[in-house]
Amino acid sequence: MCLYCYLVCNYNKCAYLRLFVNREEMLDKIIKVNNESEKELTFEIGSNSDLILENTITGNLVWTIQNFIARTEKGNLTFPTKFDMVAPILNLEHQGRIIVRVSVNPQEIIRKVELGTSPLKNRVEAINKLKEADYKVGILIAPIVLVDNWKEEYQTLIEYLAENLSEKVKKECFFEIIFMTYSYIHNAINTEAFPNNPVLYDKEKMTGRGRGKYTYKKEIREEAENFLRELMQKHFPNNEIKYIV
Repeated sequence: MCLYCYLVCNYNKCAYLRLFVNREEMLDKIIKVNNESEKELTFEIGSNSDLILENTITGNLVWTIQNFIARTEKGNLTFPTKFDMVAPILNLEHQGRIIVRVSVNPQEIIRKVELGTSPLKNRVEAINKLKEADYKVGILIAPIVLVDNWKEEYQTLIEYLAENLSEKVKKECFFEIIFMTYSYIHNAINTEAFPNNPVLYDKEKMTGRGRGKYTYKKEIREEAENFLRELMQKHFPNNEIKYIV
């Protein structure tokens, strides 16, 4: 359970897994839209759950990949994950049309904020395995949490990626960089449910945006973005950064 996730606001203090049982209906809809489109489409299928984790219980991800590939000749599926249990999908026929985006953060943030998720080391190993199985792989540095020593933490993270990702990954992967958005509701729930965990709301660094939401102040965010761009240019000069938001 990640303390910053929007699902906290849906589930409150109850960190349970919600499973949808109408997978045939959902996939039929995706395939219908895909087949009727003249453009090459990419469908995000991981908005409400971590499919790598869920697959260990349901097998839904394996089923979805197999049936999407069997029933379509174009289009892509994509999903993010913070887990390393990728073995069940490594030997699937995916035709390079499944894009797995693995989220990473400094290990200290993973330990204190991304509760129960896979350690950084395991995630990097999973990225290498996915690329070896010829999946398209993206790396999400997300969300950027500007803790007191954030420069040191994120420099260490990016250097770790540069040292431990395989050459094949470094040649072909893309990046997405996303700054944390937090909210009044998040803060209220987490303060009560996890009193010993880090307080993510920082009134000195954050400002209001929209209804009860907080983002980092413009000058602070710009400093962090420039710092990260310099690090990425140094260690991953040939890799696309799809966006920094």
